[in-house]
Amino acid sequence: MESSKVLALYCLGIICLQITVDGSKILLFPNDVGYNSRVMNMLKLGRMLTNAKHQVTCVISDKMREEAMFKLAEGENADLSFNVVSYKTPPVEMRTDNEDLSDLMLNLDMPQLYVIVGAMFFNTLENTLKDKTIVKLAKEDFDLIITDELVFFPRIISANRSIPIILYSNFGTLTFDSDIIPRYSLAFVNGCFNRFSDVMSFFQRLENVWEYLRVKLVLSDAYSAAKVLCRSYGYGKSCDNIREIHKTVNLVLMNRNDVIHYPAPYMPHIVSTEGFFLEKPKPLDAYYKDILKGSETHGIIVVSFGSLFRRLGRKYRTIFAKAFSRMPQTVIWSYEGETPEGLGENTIVNKWIPQTDLLSSPAVKLFVTQCGASSLFEALNNGLPVVGVPFIGDQEYNCLKLAKRVKSAKIVKLNTITSEQLQNAMEEVINNETYRTNARKAATMYHDQLIDPRNKTLYWIEYVIRHKGAQHLRSAGENQLNFFQYYLLDIAGSVVIVIIIALTSVTVIVKALLKCLVNATKLKKA
Repeated sequence: MESSKVLALYCLGIICLQITVDGSKILLFPNDVGYNSRVMNMLKLGRMLTNAKHQVTCVISDKMREEAMFKLAEGENADLSFNVVSYKTPPVEMRTDNEDLSDLMLNLDMPQLYVIVGAMFFNTLENTLKDKTIVKLAKEDFDLIITDELVFFPRIISANRSIPIILYSNFGTLTFDSDIIPRYSLAFVNGCFNRFSDVMSFFQRLENVWEYLRVKLVLSDAYSAAKVLCRSYGYGKSCDNIREIHKTVNLVLMNRNDVIHYPAPYMPHIVSTEGFFLEKPKPLDAYYKDILKGSETHGIIVVSFGSLFRRLGRKYRTIFAKAFSRMPQTVIWSYEGETPEGLGENTIVNKWIPQTDLLSSPAVKLFVTQCGASSLFEALNNGLPVVGVPFIGDQEYNCLKLAKRVKSAKIVKLNTITSEQLQNAMEEVINNETYRTNARKAATMYHDQLIDPRNKTLYWIEYVIRHKGAQHLRSAGENQLNFFQYYLLDIAGSVVIVIIIALTSVTVIVKALLKCLVNATKLKKA
C-alpha cells in the first residue's frame, strides 16, 4: 500500500513537472546559408519540441524557401510543424553551370574557409538586423532561444531581452569559436579541423597550436566587424554578446558520442546529443524494393555526398561514375547534376533517395560518403563499413575517426583520387570482413545508451526552460580569468621570482662567507 502511494506521488510529480514546461515559447534560429544537414537537424529539433507541446517559431530566409533541396526534403512540413517567419535577402546572381563546388574549396585550408564563412555570417546578420519582421519578432517574449552556433543575431536578442540561449553545434566538439567548447589542452585535443588523433607527435602539436591561433585571429576579425554593424543599428552593449556568447550561453548541444569521438574534458553545460536527429527507418516503396530484390546476389552500395555536393564537375563525376560501373553491386547514388560520362548500368542516379530507409537494409554492403556530421552518425547507427571521400570542413576529421578510431572505413583523398583508387578502396572494404565487424561492434556500443538521444536532448532543453536558465552549469570563474591567470603564468612567474630571489640570496651569502674565510685565512697567516 505504501509503495503504491509513493508511485502515485512520483507520477504526480512528473505530471506537474511536465505542466511547467508545456507551451513554452521557443525561438529557433538555424544557420541559413543554404539548405544542408545543419538546417535539417535543427528543423528536426524544432519538430521534437512541437511534439512536446511547445510553441516553436522558426526563422529562415525567403531564399531558403525557394531552394530545390528545401522543397524536396521539407515540402510543406516546415509550415505545418511550427510557425515559420522569413526575412528578406537581396537578390544574387545564381550559378547556371554545374561546375564542381569542390574545385572552388578543395585548396582552401580552414582559416581561409573561415574567411568565406565569416563573410556569410556578416551578410546573414545584416539581413536580419534590417528586416522589420525579424526586428518586431525580436521584441516578443520568448522563454528560450535555440540557435546554430554560427548565427549572430540571436545572441543580440538574448542579451537585449535577457532570454536564455542554447547553442547547437552540428560539428560536435569542433565549434567554429573555440571558446564555446574550449580546447582545454591542445596537447591532445584538436584545436581546429586537423587530421590528428588524441595522440600527437611534436610536429602535429605544433601544427595544432598554429592552426588554432590562425583561426582565432580570423574569427576575431569577423566578430569585430559584426559588433560594429550591430552598434550601428542601436543595440549598444547587447552587441558585446556576439563575441562573449561563451560567457552567457546556458547550454551547448553538440553532435558527439564516446564511441567515435576522442575523450576530452567538458563543462556540465556542454551536452552530447548522440545523434538525436537520426530517424527510425520506414518501409521502402515498391520501386526500391524491386531494386533490392534484383540485387540479392551482390547487394547494394549507397552513395551520398551530402547537400552541398549533389552536383559535381566533369572531372569528379566521371571518376566516380567509372569506379561505380566496375563494381558488381548495384549502386544507388544521390545526385542531381549532369549525367556523368561512363555511368554504368548498375548505377541508379536519383535527385532524392530514401537514405535513412536504405541504409537500414541488410542488403547494403557499403556506404560511400563525404563523412558529414549526419552521415557519420548514420554509418555508426547502422553498423556500416564506409569509403570516405572528404571534401571540406569537418569531413576529413570525421572520416579519420571512422578509419582510425572505429577502424570501419577507408579514406580516398579527393585531390589525388582516380577511378582505380576508388574502386580498389571499395573492393577492399567490402571484401575484408574486418571493416564490417568493427562497424557492427561500434554500432552495438552506440546503441547501449542509458537514455534515448532524443529524450536526453529534450530533457536538457526543458531543464533550461524550467529553471529559466542554467548559469550554474557554466563556470563563472573560468570566464573571469585573464590570459595570465588562465594559463597559471602568474603562478609560474611568482615561482620563478621566488627561485631567483632565493638563488640570489644564497649566492650573496656564499660570496660573503667565502670572503670571510679568505680574510680569516689572511689574518691567520699574518
